[in-house]
Amino acid sequence: MFEKSLSDLVKGIRANKRSPSAFISASILECKNELRDPNEFVKANAIKKLTFLRMMGYEFSWANFAIIEVMSSQRFGHKRVGYLAAAQSFNEETDVILLTTNLLKKEFKSSNVYEVGLAINCLSNIVTPDLARELLPDLTLLTQHSHGYIRKKAVLCLFKLFMKYPQGLRLTFDRVKQCLDDSEPAVVSCAVNVITELADKNPKNYLLMAPHFFNLLTSSSNNWMLIKVVKLLGSLVCEEPRLARKLLEPLAAIVQNTQAKSLLYEAVHTLTLALPYARKADGSVPKTVPAIVQLCSEKLKAFVEEADQNLKYLGLVGFVSLMKSNPKEVVEHRSLILRCLCDDDVTIRSRALELLTGMMTKKNLQELVDQLMQHVRLSEGAYRDELISKIVFMCSRDKYSYIVDFKWYLDTLIAMSRLHGTEHGLVISDQIIDVAIRVFPTREYCVGRMVEVVLGSKLVMGKSKDTIWEVLHAAAWVVGEYSSFVETVHLSSRVVESLAQGVHCELLRVLLSTRSLGLPARTQAVYIQAALKVFAAASNSPSVDSEQIHECISVFEANLPAWMRSKEAEVQERASTCHTFLSALELIAPKSTAYTNGDVADANDEYDESSDSKAPDVPPPSSDFFGLPRPP
Repeated sequence: MFEKSLSDLVKGIRANKRSPSAFISASILECKNELRDPNEFVKANAIKKLTFLRMMGYEFSWANFAIIEVMSSQRFGHKRVGYLAAAQSFNEETDVILLTTNLLKKEFKSSNVYEVGLAINCLSNIVTPDLARELLPDLTLLTQHSHGYIRKKAVLCLFKLFMKYPQGLRLTFDRVKQCLDDSEPAVVSCAVNVITELADKNPKNYLLMAPHFFNLLTSSSNNWMLIKVVKLLGSLVCEEPRLARKLLEPLAAIVQNTQAKSLLYEAVHTLTLALPYARKADGSVPKTVPAIVQLCSEKLKAFVEEADQNLKYLGLVGFVSLMKSNPKEVVEHRSLILRCLCDDDVTIRSRALELLTGMMTKKNLQELVDQLMQHVRLSEGAYRDELISKIVFMCSRDKYSYIVDFKWYLDTLIAMSRLHGTEHGLVISDQIIDVAIRVFPTREYCVGRMVEVVLGSKLVMGKSKDTIWEVLHAAAWVVGEYSSFVETVHLSSRVVESLAQGVHCELLRVLLSTRSLGLPARTQAVYIQAALKVFAAASNSPSVDSEQIHECISVFEANLPAWMRSKEAEVQERASTCHTFLSALELIAPKSTAYTNGDVADANDEYDESSDSKAPDVPPPSSDFFGLPRPP
């Protein structure tokens, strides 16, 4: 008599905003006591309050049996409370759910259509494989009920039963097909929805129903049903190409006449799916295809120009589909799609980027990439990484078949390498090496640009977290591998002015600088190899005098000891091999590049600038890196 109502519970929770847990715990205890009361009004009120608490995240599986009791009440108001609670809390692991089988069978035979509808709604939410198997015949009979209200609910609920009990689809699908001829439009619409969802899993199974859906397409005026019909026919086009040509004119008529944006988009999208299959066996296309392509292009352009972000996104998705069959038609809207790269919505930018990737040709690739590079410089984070990835993909596509000027591409790669915070250093590095190997005419230019990269002190001395070390790896590899081009490359005036000695000597100073020990181990190892190859090229060059050769040797003599004490085994080995090779040629004294197994230097340590020109005083060991005794 004095129990709290649902309204009192809500008011109490709002009144205890700071610490509602104590109030809710007390309320749950009250509900437990109320469920023991024989009065069905009290029990239904308790279930109503528990259902509200369930929506807030509280679990009350202990009240499942009481829910079934309320579901079996003779009063419709109490039934509704019980069915709602069951839909909220019952699942496949609920042990008392089998008790609902006979209850639901009984409700399906009720003369009150609203009680039957209530039971169908509950079944769709709590259905399990066992319930689906037991109740499938009863639900199938309801598809022939005299009231359309029940027939449409039964058809929709059958889909849920098919998901839990797939074998039931073969047993009852004929009845679902018969619902397509129902006198009630709502029942037909529900049957179309069910078949559309089923066809999404395997369209081929529903190919024989194409004529029936084609009739609905040309005769129905229900926009919501037409959307489903159009979507279903679109999924069947790839299974039956002849259907594509038959759909062109009806869909074009819908596009021209409908004012509903949702139906308009589905019709245009299905047309773009059908166009690739519209070609006849002799290779010709229907006369209406060019006009339909133009119509689709205009409608999609209107979508992209809409202020509504959702419509704009749908327009871009439609253009992606249209590009598969008519790329030239989409290329005409390049400026419109480029403007989408400035949109605040990242999903719209990503779709526009996908479109631009498919628009490229040999003629427009350079212009397109230059425009994308402007966006790269203004963007940041994951979107900028995606832009860089797309640029590399576009340029390297089909083994660089779209690139006309490889010098331009190298400049673009270097420009991307100087961006802070990107995650594509390794990709850019691989591209530089690949171009240097594959494209001989631009190899000398590539070496020249890589010399400038290596000599660029900002790359070596910049903040490590903002530097793409992998590009330095590629630059050193290219300079070392093709060091014969070093003396003939054309360097920028800024770089030439910074050269105190010859270019070979300056390269060795940078490559063997102790500052370079802060680079990753794989880059350090390449630096050592490149330094030795550059020195070999200098020794073989007639333009390098003996003074410069002696200066190069002094760079080795001064800096190799620090590299030989690196904590990285690969760097130690290469530095020691370089030292052994030069000392075997009697170019440097063995004792000046001593190596010890102890006191290994940390590659990330800060080194004194004076160490670049003066070797540290380390006592010589009794043997070299390979364990061989040193000569006296």
